[in-house]
Amino acid sequence: MHIPHYRFILVICLLSAVVFTACKPKQKIVYSTSPVSEKANNELFNDIIACEFPYHTFSAKLNLGMTTGTKTFSSKANIRIVRDEAIQISIQPLFGVEMLRFYINPDTVFLLDRMNKRYVLEPVSTIKKFYPVGFDYYTMQSLFTNALFLSGREKIETGDYRFFTYDRTSGQYYQIMAKDAKSGIDYSFTVNGDDRITFTHLVQSEKKYYMEWGYHNFAVLDSAIFPHKMDVTLSTASRKIDAELLFSDVNIDNNIKLSLNVPSGYTKTSVTEILKVLSPK
Repeated sequence: MHIPHYRFILVICLLSAVVFTACKPKQKIVYSTSPVSEKANNELFNDIIACEFPYHTFSAKLNLGMTTGTKTFSSKANIRIVRDEAIQISIQPLFGVEMLRFYINPDTVFLLDRMNKRYVLEPVSTIKKFYPVGFDYYTMQSLFTNALFLSGREKIETGDYRFFTYDRTSGQYYQIMAKDAKSGIDYSFTVNGDDRITFTHLVQSEKKYYMEWGYHNFAVLDSAIFPHKMDVTLSTASRKIDAELLFSDVNIDNNIKLSLNVPSGYTKTSVTEILKVLSPK
């Protein structure tokens, strides 16, 4: 019996998809097997900085999954970063059509809701009132690129090791810790034997704010190593959000320019109204 023409085409398409998937280069995952060693505090600090991911501009595709309360959300997204200038995340749940855009620079947060033709445009200082645990541009930039940060500072310098305390949690991990006296935030970094950050924690105990940002699937990218999977937990006394970020097609140092543009006909709204989209009823 002959396969009808349309079925024959479908079979060919499916076989082609399998072949191309099988031929797609796999990420070369790097697993840390190095035990932690005795190091002076400044030596460890400098080694962590030396292992940071090097870039001037950064772009990648994201598979984003998020759970809050009884709601689950998954989507494709794109992320682009111009170092020390701006971050833009475009949420594209269907056929590459943008639904939400998040943009932040050192001074301003911009959120564009294309479905409802509205936007939020606020100073970073205002957003801190909603989620104050380490929320500023330079902290976010460091979280997305697996880097150390120091609260209230734009850049980390080698002499900043003095602001941290140091410990070894096991034979495989270091932990370095600091406290922001102004906000009361305790923050720490778990670091493996390869001097790479595997977890970042921020806690404001008095107000019950908490964040954990985990890094996994470290893979070789040119001559550098980048974590292609990140798990994030954000919680307050009344809300908890869990997210998973899977990175692909990571590119660095391309010609990227990011700008803040409000489309005509859009209505300004508040952060609270946008957050209702993701809040449990």
